[in-house]
Parts: sequence; structure tokens; C-alpha cells
Amino acid sequence: MKVKKSSIFVISIYGIYILSVLIYIFSLIGEYRIGSKKAEIRFNRISRDLTSISRTYTPGTEDFYNEFLKSLGNIGDIAGIQLKYGNELILSYPKTLEELQKINNSLVTNKTTTLNTDKGIQMTVTASIYLLKPSSVFYKSRTAFVIILLATLAVSAYLIFFIKHDFYYPEENEEKEDEYPDVESYEIEGSDERSEQEEDAQEEEKEDVLAFLNEDSEKTAEEPVEKDASESTEKDNEPKGLFDPETGFGWEEYLITRLDSELIRSASSDQDISLFIIKIPNIDWKSACGKEISKLIIDTVKFKDLVFNFSDDGAAAIFQSKNTDQALVTAEELHTGIISILSSNNLVPRAAIGISSRSLRLISGARLANEAEQALAHARDDEDSPIVAFRVNPDKYRNFLAHSQEKEAVPGKNTEEQVEEEQASESISEEEEKTDEDDLI
Repeated sequence: MKVKKSSIFVISIYGIYILSVLIYIFSLIGEYRIGSKKAEIRFNRISRDLTSISRTYTPGTEDFYNEFLKSLGNIGDIAGIQLKYGNELILSYPKTLEELQKINNSLVTNKTTTLNTDKGIQMTVTASIYLLKPSSVFYKSRTAFVIILLATLAVSAYLIFFIKHDFYYPEENEEKEDEYPDVESYEIEGSDERSEQEEDAQEEEKEDVLAFLNEDSEKTAEEPVEKDASESTEKDNEPKGLFDPETGFGWEEYLITRLDSELIRSASSDQDISLFIIKIPNIDWKSACGKEISKLIIDTVKFKDLVFNFSDDGAAAIFQSKNTDQALVTAEELHTGIISILSSNNLVPRAAIGISSRSLRLISGARLANEAEQALAHARDDEDSPIVAFRVNPDKYRNFLAHSQEKEAVPGKNTEEQVEEEQASESISEEEEKTDEDDLI
């Protein structure tokens, strides 16, 4: 019965929607059809009233206007009207002829007539009367909208009521359930014996489970607490959060992962990328000097999530869209700022920077970091060149890749191409960059 009631409700709502639209449309069509007759009657009444008023009052006077407006009554069905007394325009609604011509002709009928006054001067009347009044369209539309809105609200209330009470009564499923016989009503031979055997087996399983649980609890009680201690120490060593609260840099454990993602991004957009590894001996990041230097590094990189810790006295920074030459200029400015901060705090003005760039290569983050570490080692050994960049020879690197592919294609081939990998990149200092103009890109 519930399903039948729901279907009746849905059908009735659909009927209300359809009837509302149909009644609205047919009522407008019916009014439009009889609109021409009403317009003719309305215009004849206006002409008759004007004839009688013009006999009493002179056209164009104030008394004439007042009497004429009273005779018009409700002008909701009049789109426009004009009166000419001879060749003089004495009344116009709307004011200009252009506005009168803008009126839609499909819903308006225009009528004109000429009246004779007592003074022998002809008065011409032109009226534009609606075949379908705008007020009728508005009221009929409002009525249809209210009916449809009430039906929609009734549907919403009906759905909310069903959702709250979870009324689902599929009658077909109930009938199908009655078709199946009740298994318990049948007696099976040997069922008593099988039930006894099953009960015995269940009791034995319960005893085995209880024994196993007792043994397991004894073992866990005897185990040492060293595992918990080791796990707690490992958790303590793991980085907490994204940034080190002392330096403001990212944790060193995330450097290679972020570097790999940045290398993939730069390779997809055909851009270069540079890695700086900065070493400042005996720097205390907790001090005012260390905080000032860390702020300088972050401001230079412009992105906090591209700066990472590197050992206790260093930092690693990833610079996007910078080749080797651009990286050297940035490194010189950064090195000058670090030295000035160290000198102002009466510390040893010593800092080294190692640089490595992608240089249009497809390499991993670990390889790029290794190159930057090698450049940093050269910078720390040479006091005159605190900034060293790892420059790549593109021709040698391409030859190395070609030979390595040939070696993979022919297994067991022993060649000397492996030496090319070490010659594919050269460590150059900042001073060599300035003097040797042939190496600049």
C-alpha cells in the first residue's frame, strides 16, 4: 500500500505541474483572441467620450484634459494615445512619437479616427490598445508560479518525511520470502548426532584458544621492554613538522625528495635549476648571528620550502630557473652578505658555497647533490675561491650517454667509456668564470 500511495502522490504532482502550465498558456491565448474585440469597444468608447467633451469644453484647455482623463479611467490597456486639434498636437502619451513607435505591434492594435467639433475644426484621435494586457500576463504568471511552488514544497516535505522514517516496503521481496519453505520445519535423519558432534568440537576449540591466549600473555609479559625504548627513540629522531624551528629551514631528510620533484618539473618545462650547498664553520643557528644568516638565505631563495638543513653547520638551497652563470652571480651576493654578518658579529669571516646545475641534463637529485658536495669540497680547500661551480661539458656528457647506451645494448663489452662520466663535468671556481670568457654560456 505504501508504494501505491507514493505512485499516486507522484502522479498527482506531475498532473499539477502540467495543468498549471497548460492553463497559463491557454488563458493567455484566449485573452489574446478576444483582445481585438475589446480593443474595438474601447476605442469606440474613447471616441464617443471625446465627442461629448469637445462640445462642452474647448479642446486644449485644462478642463478638457481633466474631463478626458476621467473618461479614460484605467489606462492599463492603452499603450499610447494622441490627439490633434487641426494640425496642432494637444495630447500625446507617451510624450514623443518615437516612443509610441517602439511599442510591440504583435500585442498592440493601432486605431485612428477623425471627429468633428462644434467650431468646425477636425480632431484626430490615434490610440494604441493592448490585445494582451501586461497586467494580465503578470497576474497569470504569478498564479502559475505560486501553484508550482506549493507543489514543489509538498514534494520536498514528502521526501524529508520518508528519509527520516526510512520507509522502504518492497512488496515483491516480501512475496518472494513467503515462497521459500522454512528449513527448521523439516526433520533430517541423523541431525541429533551431528549437532552433538559439533558441540563437542566447539568446546575443544574454545579450550585450545584459551590455552593459546594464556601462553601468549605469558610470553609477552616475559619479553624485555627494549623494543618499546628503541621504537620511542626512533620516533624522537624523526623530523617533526616541515621546518626546523631553530633554523627555519626544511629538514635534511626531505632534500633529495624535493630536489627530484623540482628536477622533473624543470625538465618538463625545459628550464634550468641550480643547487647551492653552503658551509659556515662553527655556526650556531640558535644565536642572533645564525638567525640573521638563515633569514638572509631564505630571502635570497624567496621560497622557504626550497631551503634545507645540511649537516650541523650548513644549508642547501634550490634555485629555480637559474643556470650556472646566473647561479654564480647570486652566490657572490649571498657570500658577501654572509661574510658581512659574520664580521659584524666578530666571528671568523669564512664561508664556502658549492654549486651544481642541471644544465639540460636528465639526472637524479642524488647525483646533483653529489656534484654540489664535490664543488663545496674544492671551495673549502681553496681559500681564494670560496665559491665553486660544477660546470658540465655538454658534448662529453652526450658522448658518455651514447656510449653507455651502446654498452647496455651489447652485454659484456668492456670499453673505456666509463672514464667519460668523470670528464663530463668540470669544477671551476668563480675566478675562472670571470677570466675565461670562452666558458660562459
